[in-house]
Amino acid sequence: MKTFFSYAVAAACCTVALCVPQRRIDTYVEATIPVAEERLSLSPLIMEATFEHLAGWPRDPEQQKILLENFTDIWKKLLSEFRRCQKYGLYTVVDDNADPTIRIALVVSSVEIRNDTLFMPVRIEAERLRDDQRFTVTVPVVATVSGSAKSHKPFHYYGNLMSDYGRRFPFTELVGYFYRHKLE
Repeated sequence: MKTFFSYAVAAACCTVALCVPQRRIDTYVEATIPVAEERLSLSPLIMEATFEHLAGWPRDPEQQKILLENFTDIWKKLLSEFRRCQKYGLYTVVDDNADPTIRIALVVSSVEIRNDTLFMPVRIEAERLRDDQRFTVTVPVVATVSGSAKSHKPFHYYGNLMSDYGRRFPFTELVGYFYRHKLE
């Protein structure tokens, strides 16, 4: 009887322990690029990559200009995302002539198309001016287009790829490297 009672108590304790929700402890890691109390200056998007090697890339400068205007829109949206997030009080976004303490550059380092998918990673380069410390993070960015390159005119095909690149561009992820975040 004593053994039965001890088994029953042990079973009841295990059942209660399984029903009680476990307290989750969130672990935070510091920002990849620390910018607390800094004045940030965001330079325009830098293109290290060239598109001329892509099959079907337009040779007409006017068409190239139209396709590359997407990068101006991307830069404007990224700047507005930085400005939107400055309300949390971590940093201040300033112009380059307003004595910044950190200068940030976004660099498109390479361009490649495989199976109707555009691979164009972006590299964040941040330089803290007071001690010349540099931080670099590379973020993969892809764009796709439905159908095959053969079924679209090249200008239309690249226009669709660039539009999708702008839609998929990870604005919040890029700004997130400047904040501490949960370790997943």
